[in-house]
Amino acid sequence: MTYRWLELARSAALASLLVVGCNGNSVEPPPADGGAPTVQFDDSGVLTLAPKQTATVGISSNVGGVVSISLAGNYLDASLDSDSVSLSPGPGNFTGAFTLHAPSSASTFSLLAVAGQTTARLDVAVSADGFATIRVTMNYQGKRAVPIVAASTFLETTCAALGGAATDGSPLVLGTDGEKLVIPSVPIDGQVAVNVRIAHYATGCLDVSSLTPNETRDVTVSVFDLPLDLKDTTLGTRFTFTPSTTDATSLASYFDQTVSTAVLAASFPSSGSESTSLLDAMGSASTSPSQFATARSANDWDVIVETWLSVHAPSMSSHVSGWLHAASQQGLGDLTGHLASDPALPAFTPIMLGSVTASAAGVSAPLPFAWTGEPGDVLSLAGAVNIVPSVLACSMADQQAQSDVPTSTGVPSALGIDIDCQGMAMSLAQGGYAFGTCDATCMAGLCVTALTNTWSAGAAALSKTSDILMLSVSVAAPVEVGETATVQSFDGSWVGSFAYGSSKIGTAGIAKGAYGTVPN
Repeated sequence: MTYRWLELARSAALASLLVVGCNGNSVEPPPADGGAPTVQFDDSGVLTLAPKQTATVGISSNVGGVVSISLAGNYLDASLDSDSVSLSPGPGNFTGAFTLHAPSSASTFSLLAVAGQTTARLDVAVSADGFATIRVTMNYQGKRAVPIVAASTFLETTCAALGGAATDGSPLVLGTDGEKLVIPSVPIDGQVAVNVRIAHYATGCLDVSSLTPNETRDVTVSVFDLPLDLKDTTLGTRFTFTPSTTDATSLASYFDQTVSTAVLAASFPSSGSESTSLLDAMGSASTSPSQFATARSANDWDVIVETWLSVHAPSMSSHVSGWLHAASQQGLGDLTGHLASDPALPAFTPIMLGSVTASAAGVSAPLPFAWTGEPGDVLSLAGAVNIVPSVLACSMADQQAQSDVPTSTGVPSALGIDIDCQGMAMSLAQGGYAFGTCDATCMAGLCVTALTNTWSAGAAALSKTSDILMLSVSVAAPVEVGETATVQSFDGSWVGSFAYGSSKIGTAGIAKGAYGTVPN
């Protein structure tokens, strides 16, 4: 998981004058030693002031140029004499200074110095009555990783007003799990809320009152995981299919019998004359069906095509039946897609079903899903995917045909090669025009178009709503949490079923998701 390292490192300047540097391009020249540019305040720890007090604040850097200065937090009516400082060469460093005018009442806030992408932070505490130290012990009640703990205070604020946000006040200190976090220079002028966070996915707060000057107050703050944040989340998803042997057999039988029977009945039925059906389809595909019909009758095309097909055995329906059967036995492969919140509920947009694209598999998109974050960082996800089974079966059969006939692009193309549409067209055209201005090349094109249209009719055989194959999906998976309690990934299991008509076939598998990309 990732964390807000830059922000945390900025905060660390409060305790140790730690400065995070990145290669920026607004400070020149680069450090003589070739290292990263740095910028830091001359004051260490927390700058303590009285109301309306004026202070000169020094700043230094290992590079020259201009440093931007700003106020952050609850600075009230505090002000700066300038929003930038020009650094001048000094012994081994570049230095500058600016004037801070403290607010007229007690407050805590921060000074930020920015040179390019290099940032330093200095916390300021203002009090008329004095300062105390709060020593914080964290009592973490969650299960997430604890890379860095941040503790800070909010003056004249209550925990209720903060509303459970994993946010930072001032002064702010960083530490690790089990370490006491010592917050210095806390104004005693009023109510103080002590807020503790882990990254930005776990937080706790404690109200502290009646602090006295120079007191060290020990407190324990209970910290709890924030709920999973599912808004504005996009997760690439993968669902594998590992049904039981019985269910896998039932699903294969459904495609092999119910679906294949419907596809064959609509495209290449085993009964009837294939030559008649092919010529009928070619006539319908022509630009002049009437001229086609006249030439067909006058030149005995039915006899020619029937003879042609008889020597190019097996039948077209046998080829198609074999490819559909092989497709039914190979299984579905993984279902992949993207889940995205929109805005309260996610929508699942399928990408692939096995080696077939979602659109070629007859899968509609996008599809409404539902998800919730369960206690213990478990994602609960449910939805349904609607599949046109005849479209899926035909797309998978296309791949089988391509495998059997490598020069083909699918079932129609493979059939055109198997029955030799070009040779048949030359027999029908007899060296001239078959009809009108349609020569052998034209007739070969009509043959392929006829096969394509016939195959399309098979794919649409089960396109009615009553024939839809509905895949239900139910997931319960542990998640990896991002820095703001977002879901970065999940890896668990899913169960579901394929429903068609009044029948159901169970299925199950592994469910995986990852932010922005489909996991392997």
